[in-house]
Amino acid sequence: MLNISIISDEISQDFEHALKVIKELGANYVELRTLWNRYVVELSNSQIHEIKNLIDRYEVRVSHVCSPTFKIYIDDEKGYREHLSILKKAIEISKFFDLGYTRIFTFWWQGSLDLYIDRIVEKFQPAIELAEKEGIYLIVENENSCFIGTGTELQQFLNKLKSKWVKVLWDPGNTFFARETPYPYGYNKIKDYVLYIHLKDAAVENGRFVFKPIGKGMIDYEGQLRDVVNKGIILSLETHYVPPSGSKEEGTRESYAGLVKIIKKILGEI
Repeated sequence: MLNISIISDEISQDFEHALKVIKELGANYVELRTLWNRYVVELSNSQIHEIKNLIDRYEVRVSHVCSPTFKIYIDDEKGYREHLSILKKAIEISKFFDLGYTRIFTFWWQGSLDLYIDRIVEKFQPAIELAEKEGIYLIVENENSCFIGTGTELQQFLNKLKSKWVKVLWDPGNTFFARETPYPYGYNKIKDYVLYIHLKDAAVENGRFVFKPIGKGMIDYEGQLRDVVNKGIILSLETHYVPPSGSKEEGTRESYAGLVKIIKKILGEI
């Protein structure tokens, strides 16, 4: 009832090693972001086919092809044109892996959303036209370093945009860092638009935001997962947590164990 993915670079830049760990842990999907120290949208066609051969060998599926589209300043016209090309590449790779969506951001934060929302909507139009042409949804990730970091801001943006081709990549950890209660408050603002979820936990310790293993932070992941257990949404582990004197792989293993513990509790009650 739950589709679990892990972002490969949260384990290792060695993609085959990451797949071995994903298979060992029991996840059934892998999310592609950076591999071999390069963004997936920068890889050659032969490297994309190498990825396909490896995932077939390890019997997992690709859940998402990440791109950094619109992680730029809104006034950067050269960057804007480059990022529209990046989006085209992300869509091409997504379709190669039989995916119907790819993520997009909302430009680096420079001030209150109300001051910029009309310009963001305008800048989104060529991306939406491309998405409609290709039959691919754009899933906006709430990112605390961008204009839209919370569920409330996502709701405001979607209502203003009014496009059926724009949905949500929900990240409870990012909305926590943006100072909104992720669940239920933020999630309830946009739950009807969510196609995909990134999982990371966090807390405030001595006045500082810190990443934590899933289940050991301040985010209500039991409530969040209970809400999506039967919705077919892919849950992708993006822990960002690295234990003291440890590695990203160890952080991912610890977070995956915490995630499984919560899932077993939920499924045991159904």
